[in-house]
Amino acid sequence: MMARGLAGRLIALGLLSACLIALVGGWLLRSGLQSAMQHSFEQRLAERVDTVISRFSPGPDSASGGASVAYTEPRSGDEFSRIFSGWYWRLSGESVALRSRSLWDADVDDIGPVGSSGLSAVGPRGEALMGIARDVTLNDQSVRLEIYGPAASLLEELRAFDRLLVAIFAFLLLAMALTAVVQARFGLRPLARLRDALAQARSGARERLGTGYGPDLDPLAIEMDDLLERNARIVARARSHAADLAHALKKPLALLRSDADADVLVPSAQVRGQVQDMTRLIDRHLARAGSGAGERRPVGVASRLGELLGLMRQLHANRGLRWELQVPADLVWRGEVTDLEEMLGNLMDNAGKWASSHVRVNAARMKDDVVITIDDDGPGLSEAQQVRAARRGQRFDESVEGSGLGLAITADIAETYGGRLELTRSPLDGLRARLVLPA
Repeated sequence: MMARGLAGRLIALGLLSACLIALVGGWLLRSGLQSAMQHSFEQRLAERVDTVISRFSPGPDSASGGASVAYTEPRSGDEFSRIFSGWYWRLSGESVALRSRSLWDADVDDIGPVGSSGLSAVGPRGEALMGIARDVTLNDQSVRLEIYGPAASLLEELRAFDRLLVAIFAFLLLAMALTAVVQARFGLRPLARLRDALAQARSGARERLGTGYGPDLDPLAIEMDDLLERNARIVARARSHAADLAHALKKPLALLRSDADADVLVPSAQVRGQVQDMTRLIDRHLARAGSGAGERRPVGVASRLGELLGLMRQLHANRGLRWELQVPADLVWRGEVTDLEEMLGNLMDNAGKWASSHVRVNAARMKDDVVITIDDDGPGLSEAQQVRAARRGQRFDESVEGSGLGLAITADIAETYGGRLELTRSPLDGLRARLVLPA
């Protein structure tokens, strides 16, 4: 429905644009043609002005100081000699008022000016006329000569051109409509394929949208794939949280059940302690439930590492470890503060448990990633143990307190953000935990 709605809007906008362009173009074309035809007609009238002026001569009383003007008709006659021929002239001045024989006893009704020099009028028979006016000097007096000709042919040519313009406009409108439909149908086909791919991803028929939708839609498909992948990681983490919580609750619940099966009187302090442990576990996992799903805000890495370092020194104070921290003061990571503290706390606590005397923490920006490296000088892990260490519940020394979930939890949170946790041999001969997070 959305694609059809978008196609309809594109077609409507295309037709509207075509109509406006056609109307403006048609108007400009008609104005230009009308101006050219009028100019051509005025040229014909100007030629007749010279002919008519050549036929004027001084009147009978000009010898006695008069100012009269006489007009000499051509012997063979012309269009100004035939009555109501459509060609007329008028001469007017202070003491002169002459008109062509073709007007007979009628006159021309002026309508108004046309263009810069043309005149529009109505002839004795109601016919449309176009004319021009010239100020000339005859017999030492200034007079005004007006010459008119029939405009019927000019108007008919304009009407014929108007009909042609309307036909062309209708044809162009139809062609543009068909073109717009074809463009919308084929131009929006990649969008329809993207919609179908999204529907398949929603139904579970496919996991990713992929690419191949064109340079305009491929970035959108990639962003949607990233969003789908992130949501999948969040769902997987939620399931892992449930499994972690179930695993963590097994021990206190088993103890309570064992006491109940033995039908022994259990001290209330012991029961309260186990209930408090389970409550802390539940609260911790509830706090982690939204990891990676919230708003990504800028987090100062240096300040968080500084606070955690102080906490670790207190937590492992009895071991006498030397803690070393190297991190740029302006290093920033975008994500949830609790997630960063959870990951770094797990890694630094793990290093504090296994280190012999020295723990070193480095953080830096590398291209588009924030890389945090934690080294210790403990016993380290073999390559096989390094692979297994990120799995849930993997412990290699029961003498060290812990649940074996810290590294797995850190890897899960990092993957939720599109990052990763790498475990390798440390230059301090212990374990190196390298946390890579997209900045």
